[in-house]
Amino acid sequence: MSPPLFTVLLPVHRPPTLLPLAVRSVLAQSLGAFELFIICDGAPAETVAVAEAFARSDPRVRVFAHPKGERNGEAWRHLALQGAVGRYVCQIADDDLWFDNHLAEAEQLMSAADFGSLITVQLRPDGRPFVDMADLAHPGVRGLMLGAAYNLFGPTASAYSLAAYRALPVGWSPAPQGIWSDLYMWRKFLAQPGLRFASRPVATGFGFPAVLRGEMSLEQRLAESAPYAARLGDVGFREALWRAALLELGTRDLRLRNQSGAHQRRGEAAEARVAELHAALAAIAAAAGDSAAQSRLAQAALTAQQAAAGEG
Repeated sequence: MSPPLFTVLLPVHRPPTLLPLAVRSVLAQSLGAFELFIICDGAPAETVAVAEAFARSDPRVRVFAHPKGERNGEAWRHLALQGAVGRYVCQIADDDLWFDNHLAEAEQLMSAADFGSLITVQLRPDGRPFVDMADLAHPGVRGLMLGAAYNLFGPTASAYSLAAYRALPVGWSPAPQGIWSDLYMWRKFLAQPGLRFASRPVATGFGFPAVLRGEMSLEQRLAESAPYAARLGDVGFREALWRAALLELGTRDLRLRNQSGAHQRRGEAAEARVAELHAALAAIAAAAGDSAAQSRLAQAALTAQQAAAGEG
């Protein structure tokens, strides 16, 4: 039997209310050559029991139960990866969901990268979607991530080769206070010479940021996310939210530029770049049902956005 192409990390530290939705979205991947590591970081016994039930029903699932580790239990992720056999590594939060194309798109991404990102469509509590787009291949983006409190993507959208990870001087480890644990990890890749970096402008999942849901109980969050989980296979539903998020991004980009007065300092060429960005976003909205075309158009939008920023 061939080794799995991917190792998927799923850390969890709380009751299992949301866990089954995330696990099922992994098990439903069109690319089935993976191993799923559910890493219980001091999670209660009922969470471990739910994870072990999945492991009994699917041999691709393994459970690692640990006492609560420092910070977000990053050291347990590193320990799990010592026994990983996938060529590439992805990760999903227990409150996020993957589309069934996530690992297939990650394989395409990793064919030309050692560390990279896809796109997770983030959902506000009122259901409005949003995304942020930038290209990890761009030195300016990497510079921001290395030197500022700027994180282009979270673990659910990340991918890296296991070989690149094992070549790092230090892997997953507790982040210092004041630094997000994922950004602290990404900086280790970004500081490593000789690695290839890339972003693939394809939406492959839904995110429900906890920072926007501070007053919601886990039961309320389950009631919110379950309808999205039930429609993960509905390509039209996914694309509609992806298009809405891209159009919101274009509107937000233009509004921020206007508020800053940057439009007054740019010449006609820069204004043309902004117009190109919005034309590309509108074209994405018109490409319903054609995911390949949407991917190409999203890349054009990303290129236009970067060019506009460069001329600001």
